[in-house]
Amino acid sequence: MSASIPVRQVEFTAKCFGANLGLTRDSDNSWRMSLYTFVGKDSRHLGIAFACASPGQVPRVDASDTPAALWLGSASFDLPDNLVPKLQAFIAEHTKGGAA
Repeated sequence: MSASIPVRQVEFTAKCFGANLGLTRDSDNSWRMSLYTFVGKDSRHLGIAFACASPGQVPRVDASDTPAALWLGSASFDLPDNLVPKLQAFIAEHTKGGAA
């Protein structure tokens, strides 16, 4: 009898064209991505864009165009070139169920 190994939530965050980019794999193996910023004296969270996918649907980076893009399902966010290899490495590691 084998016990299943729980998958932890992992998140990638980085600056992206003056905003913050977040790419998260949840514990159920579903993915979501968001662009957000913080505003005001109390640094309130302000969501700019958000997309989520069904479990098993994996994000991908398309670096063949300028600017590069992060795709999740039919949604995409433009990426600065410096984030392409970092996101590709994160996605490659965590699509296999790896933890942070």
